[in-house]
Parts: sequence; C-alpha cells; structure tokens
Amino acid sequence: MRMELDERTRLLVDGFGDEGWRLVQTMSGRLNHAVPAALRIHSTLVSGRSGTGKSLLVSTLSKHFSCPLTRIHSARVTTHGHTALRQQLARIKHNTPHIVWIADVELLCGLYMAVVTDFLRTQKSGSRVLVVMTSRHVDCVGARVRHVCGDHVRILAPTANERTCLAKWFVRGAMDVDKVAIEARGLVAAELFALVSSHIHTTTESKTTAQSEPDVKWSDIGGLDTAITQLKESLIWPFLYSSSFRRLNIQASRGILLHGPPGTGKTMLARAAAHEARVQFISVSIPDLIRGEIGESEKSLARIFATARRSPSIVFLDEIDAVFGVREDAGEVGKKLITQLFLEMDLGGVVVLAATNDASRIDEAVLRPGRLDRLVLVPRPNKSGRLDILQKVTRGLKIEESVEWLAEHELSGAEIKSVVRFACYSAIRRSTTILNRSDFEHAMHSITTV
Repeated sequence: MRMELDERTRLLVDGFGDEGWRLVQTMSGRLNHAVPAALRIHSTLVSGRSGTGKSLLVSTLSKHFSCPLTRIHSARVTTHGHTALRQQLARIKHNTPHIVWIADVELLCGLYMAVVTDFLRTQKSGSRVLVVMTSRHVDCVGARVRHVCGDHVRILAPTANERTCLAKWFVRGAMDVDKVAIEARGLVAAELFALVSSHIHTTTESKTTAQSEPDVKWSDIGGLDTAITQLKESLIWPFLYSSSFRRLNIQASRGILLHGPPGTGKTMLARAAAHEARVQFISVSIPDLIRGEIGESEKSLARIFATARRSPSIVFLDEIDAVFGVREDAGEVGKKLITQLFLEMDLGGVVVLAATNDASRIDEAVLRPGRLDRLVLVPRPNKSGRLDILQKVTRGLKIEESVEWLAEHELSGAEIKSVVRFACYSAIRRSTTILNRSDFEHAMHSITTV
C-alpha cells in the first residue's frame, strides 16, 4: 500500500520506481511509527552510481516528513577521527524523528563502522531515528555494513516511464517532456535533468545522446566494410526492424563475438553499433568483474544485466577470454562467471557483444546457439582498407602532399591512427598546423621503435 504524498513529491518518487517507494515506506515506518515495532527498519543502504539521484531522493523525503537531517561525510569523518563521529551521533535524540545520512559509506571501516554499529544497538524500540547509508560503489561496501543495514534500496538507470516522471518533476510543467524522455534513454537522473535544461534554454533543437551512447558512426570506420555489414544484419536490424522480425518469426542473435588481431577496431565497431542502433551501451571492464569476496563477481555481472534490461541495451564484454576462456583453464571465479553469463543470456532481453583477439581461447559452451553464436571477423586491413582508414583519419587535416604511400606499410587501424597522431605532434614542434612527408616519416619511426 502506497502512502499519500503531495503531487510533486509523488512525481519524484515515481521517477525512482518501486525502489523509491520502498524508501518512502521505510522512512514512514521508522519516523512516523506507521508499522508495528517488529517491522521497523533502523537503517537502510541506498546504492547507485553517481548521478542516479540518491542525494535528491533522501533530501526530498526528509523535507516531506519534516524531519531534521544530519549528513555525515565519510571522507571528512576519517580525517577527524572516530571519537568525533561518536560525539556527533551522541547528540542525536532518539525520541523525535531524525534522519542520519552517512554518505559514501564504503569509505568507513574498522573503528568508524564500529561506532555506527554501537549507535544502532543503543536505539530503543521506540526510537524514531533512521540511519540512511548511501554508496556510489556498492561492490566496495564491506560485509559489516551490509549486515547492519536492514534493507537495501538500489537506484538504477530509470525506465521510460520513470524518465517521464523525473522530467515532469524537474520542469514543473514548463514543457512537453515525452520527447525528451525518449531521447534520454540510458541516462540517469542528473544526466536527464541536464538534458531537460538544454531543451529549455536553447532555441534550436540539437540532438543529445546519452553518455553511454558513444558518438561513433559507421562512416568513421575505415577498412571494415564486411564486418560492418555483418554487424548491421545481426545486431542493428533486430532493433530497427523488430516488428518485421516478429512477423517473420526470426530469432535474433543474443550474442555476437568480434574476433581479430589487436588494434583492428573491435571496440570502435562496438561503439558504432550501439550508436547506430540508438540503444544504451554498457561497456564492461573484465578486470572490474573480479571481486575478492566469494560470490561478489557473479553478483556484479547480474547487476550489470539487470541495469541493461531496464532499457534497450548492448552489453559489451571486451577481452572476454580474460575470464570467459576455456573452462578447464579458468579458476573458480572464471567458472562461476561463465555459469552466471549463461544464466543471464538465457533470460534474454539483452544483446551481448563481446570481443577477443583469439576466438580459439573462448570456451566452446560460450559459442553455442543462443549465446555468442555469431562470429564476426575483424581482420587487419588490406591496402584498400588502409587507404580508407587514412582518408578518414586525416579528414580535416592540412597536408602538403599525398600520404597514400603509408598504405604500402602493413599497419593496423590503431597503428595508422598512431602515425597520424605522432605526425601532428611533429608539426606542432615545428610551430605549424600543416603536415608534410617528414612529419609522417618521423611518426613511422616513432611507432616502430616504441
């Protein structure tokens, strides 16, 4: 049962979905004793990456409940010592509604967390104090904090309906927000508000994309026409022509593997594909998946997919063989992550795009139908491909003479970009913006001696 809120506060809470209402109910139960004593929660963890709206939600609800708010900055606390923290908490009265907000709780450990734990233990059954702990990096929150907290509110990127509610709350009826909400796909609260502001304060409409939708186009990529065509058919068409796929009963690929030598443009292809499909692009750093605590690596992967399912998304796993290689060669964490990946892909709702320098190192089970079942080769460019890359990379530069001679060298796309970059450095050293052959020759020497 959802409690009564004023219209504006309700809009904001609706913008955070069920998790927003979960925090409302926790606050109401503790501050107003709206539920029996046995059901009241004395502390809750609110997690979400920067900009998701944790601070906005906590501060707005404290005003709604007309409740004093004591904010404790964990970074500052650790510089003043745990005694100062104990004294600050001791001044709070338990018999009146009060919110103690501990920001960046992942920074607290040892004696500091012991002080907070003692504070919670000293509260009596009639206490009206609620401790709210917020974290931008929930994977870094220690087990002690998780054990102390009676609940965990997870703030994720908003769904389409939630974006509309947040936009309406922000503009107070100053504009039609439906179009902006669609354009803001993949944005978190802070990014959404920035986008809305740009629409309010500009007279010409400009296209804005989410930070997670990298602005790389097919036209920016040279020498990979075959790979681009294959990606369009297997990755872009299911998004753009979803109704046709349904009518023809075509089962789109759930996973695609880009494979080829280093520096050939696999990551750039992935970013361009997400841009062309107009969907959220979630790039996963494989080393970041590895967690010290048992089970945390699988939970981290599950949270990534949970975020991706909230709006059309491509999850990009770069250097996938680092964890999802041949199972016999993987450690315990690797084997568990492979199992978790299978589970997430079997649930559907998300397209996985992965990249590796060597497809033979990938576990065969990962490449079965329904998983990474479409392989796209991203080879080193041939001469015509190198010319195409050169043309695109040097577009807009002033060059005294043709640089087509560079295409005779068997360079990868990344190496060609490095040559052009070093050539620009050489021109800058000559106090000019016009490049000549000697600049490129010096650049070739630089990359071959690195």
